[in-house]
Amino acid sequence: MKLVAQPDVREHIEAHGGAVYVWAKPAGCCRGRSFSLESATEPPSREFELVHATDGFQVFATPGLRQPRELHFELSRPGKLRAYWDGQTWIG
Repeated sequence: MKLVAQPDVREHIEAHGGAVYVWAKPAGCCRGRSFSLESATEPPSREFELVHATDGFQVFATPGLRQPRELHFELSRPGKLRAYWDGQTWIG
């Protein structure tokens, strides 16, 4: 898996402990069920496993979450970390 993050995002992650947690969040829709990718620098109360440990930080994901070719990270305006699966918000 390749991580894509600008220097300011990497600095944010390092300043918050150097770990990122990602998980799929179900989102109902009129055409069926889909999932968005959520991320945080603090672990939510669920199980995670280490899936990537290079590029200066560690990435943890919920067990069974298939790894993308590229995992993109960005910061939104209020400083919330956003993750994109192969450049997309939605997965599955």
